[in-house]
Amino acid sequence: SGINAEYVDTFLLLRSSGINAEYGYAVRGLTQATLCELDYLGNTNVKVTSFHPHITKTGMFNNTVAKWPIVFPLLEPEWVADQIIIGTRENKEQVILPKVTNVSLMVEHLMSTRVFRKYCSVLGNDTMKTFKKIRDE
Repeated sequence: SGINAEYVDTFLLLRSSGINAEYGYAVRGLTQATLCELDYLGNTNVKVTSFHPHITKTGMFNNTVAKWPIVFPLLEPEWVADQIIIGTRENKEQVILPKVTNVSLMVEHLMSTRVFRKYCSVLGNDTMKTFKKIRDE
């Protein structure tokens, strides 16, 4: 059996009015804590996979524009779904999409949090600034 943390991430994204970075870190931390606890308990029957897709082309993000679409494109939902299935089948603990994001995150611990936030902003992590609601609540 498995725990799909992406459902948690998606729920938090919907509740966050478009500010998702904090929740992505929360899901990553929750995943790591869960894996450590399972290791401590000696439980090898439960698999945990955390999924972190970049903005996906769903109806919710129709008005969002990618800052660097060649490097960090808005993702197709079918491709994301395929990657979730592949990551789950391969028992990956974490899947970050697109994979090029892993390269940009390698420097995360080499910078102060303030510098890293600016770095992420330059890379386009602030694309939610262009988000427009498509319907009233």
